[in-house]
Amino acid sequence: MDNVAYDPDLDMDWAKSDKGKAHFTKIFENPDSQCFVADNAGVLVGYIVLSERCIDYRKSRCVEINDLGVTPTYQSKGIGSLLMQKAVEWAKGRGYQKMYVSCYFANTRAVAFYKKNGLTEMDIGLEKDL
Repeated sequence: MDNVAYDPDLDMDWAKSDKGKAHFTKIFENPDSQCFVADNAGVLVGYIVLSERCIDYRKSRCVEINDLGVTPTYQSKGIGSLLMQKAVEWAKGRGYQKMYVSCYFANTRAVAFYKKNGLTEMDIGLEKDL
C-alpha cells in the first residue's frame, strides 16, 4: 500500500474497479498462476500472487511475483519470507527456473527484502512524463 509514495500516478482504487477485478479473475483462473496467503487465527495477514512471465527472448521459464503484501503490524516477523519460500517451492515444482519481481527503485525496503530472499538486480525501468 505504500507504493503511492514511490508512484503518485497510481490509482489506489484500481484493484476494486471492473478492470482490476477482471485482471485478478484472469490470474486466478490461470493454472499457471498461484496465490498463497498467511493468516493468524483466520485473519489474513499476508499474501503473494504469482503467474507465469513469458519472455520470448530468454531461455528459462520464469514466474513473476505479481504482488506481495503483509499487514503492517505483521511486517518484519518473517511472514513475507515464509510466503517467498512457499512461492519458490511451488515454482520449482512447476518447472520454473527463474523468479522475477518488479518493485520501485526508491523502495529500498522492498529491494532489500527481495535481495535477502535471493533475488538479484537485473534491469531498471525508466519513465518520462510527456
